[in-house]
Amino acid sequence: MSKKQVGVTGILLAGMWFLMSNANGVPQAVTKAPGEANHNSCATCHDVKGNFEPSIALDVMKSDSTLVNFYNPGETYIVRVRISATNNPKAYGFQMSSLDSLTNSDMGVWSGFGEKVKQQTLVIQQKLRKYIVQSSPKTNGIFTANWKAPATDVGKVKFYFTGLAINQNGNTNGDNNIFGQLTLNSPSTSSYNDPESANNVDLYPNPAQDFITISDESVSSVTMIGLSGSFAYNIHGVNKTLDISNLANGLYVAILKDTKGNILLVRKFIKL
Repeated sequence: MSKKQVGVTGILLAGMWFLMSNANGVPQAVTKAPGEANHNSCATCHDVKGNFEPSIALDVMKSDSTLVNFYNPGETYIVRVRISATNNPKAYGFQMSSLDSLTNSDMGVWSGFGEKVKQQTLVIQQKLRKYIVQSSPKTNGIFTANWKAPATDVGKVKFYFTGLAINQNGNTNGDNNIFGQLTLNSPSTSSYNDPESANNVDLYPNPAQDFITISDESVSSVTMIGLSGSFAYNIHGVNKTLDISNLANGLYVAILKDTKGNILLVRKFIKL
């Protein structure tokens, strides 16, 4: 075999290996999450000139399939990626990461992978980052996994994901991709509706630095949920002034309850 033939054979083998590796998972980060190379996308490996128009959605659900928009620390949720497209692509692939919104660090633990889903670890800015990705293309475009929320309230968690519609014609021509993001609030960043209170329960001042006052004697406990954790105060007698000087500065959700555990008030609160 001539040197030229050897070179051509090597290129063909390399190309075949590259295509096969992509089918079994993306060899690079392509979700457009912070820290990834800006030029990277599914189009890096796929010549996006097809007539597919893909759409993508992400559902985060409790075990009973109820959709949620915020997480409880330590709780496990079902995460479902749904990809579809016009003009009947043969199959679909995806990649997804979950990061906190403050430091862009990995958040949560992946497990319970559904059909044709696996976890991969890639190096992003000299740090390891976990992704979930297809282990092989899937014809219905639905991929699932379990995601266990961080053990403490870390603020908002963002899911970055991308989907790919492919024609499986033996090369990378004619495929098309799409991106998406979903923000999952934490207890301290969720939108709460204050329960109605006939006694006009409140706390003040807000913001506060060292002390807060509770306006109603029916309150027996106050729980402050913040980025650094959950802090509970029991209130006895008529003393309704709480020393909060040891709390870290930041945003909290204050939950006020009566002696029976009924929630009287939920209020966002800022510690200065």
